[in-house]
Amino acid sequence: MDINEQIAESAAKELKEMWGGNLPTWEDFKKASKNGRVRANKTVAAQAIHMKGIPKAYFVIYGVITLWLGFLIFPATLIAWFFMDFSAWWILGSLFAAWFLVKVSREGHCEGMKHGAERNEKFYEILVSNGAFLFGPDQ
Repeated sequence: MDINEQIAESAAKELKEMWGGNLPTWEDFKKASKNGRVRANKTVAAQAIHMKGIPKAYFVIYGVITLWLGFLIFPATLIAWFFMDFSAWWILGSLFAAWFLVKVSREGHCEGMKHGAERNEKFYEILVSNGAFLFGPDQ
């Protein structure tokens, strides 16, 4: 078992403890999500973005476009700098843009996972049992 699996298992265990020994129901999740109380596991979300339950728009925008732009902008800028006449400051700017795009992608993965779980109870059950969410009962 790798570290990511251990963290996900620990999150699922913590969620069970918060809810008195049982995982929260889909209705509990939807209510908490509507109130903005759900935190998503970014590692699970990065894996789940490719699953069938994720809305296609989230997959295309955050799983493909912003993620690949984040990975490619720096090397593309570096290569272009060698062949074109522009300031080396663009390289620094591309590093910041790459970091920003990857962060946006990670947040988008989480939002996509939450929206997918809100739309499909079976998908929610798979995710919650794998430590995808953390939220407590209503106060």
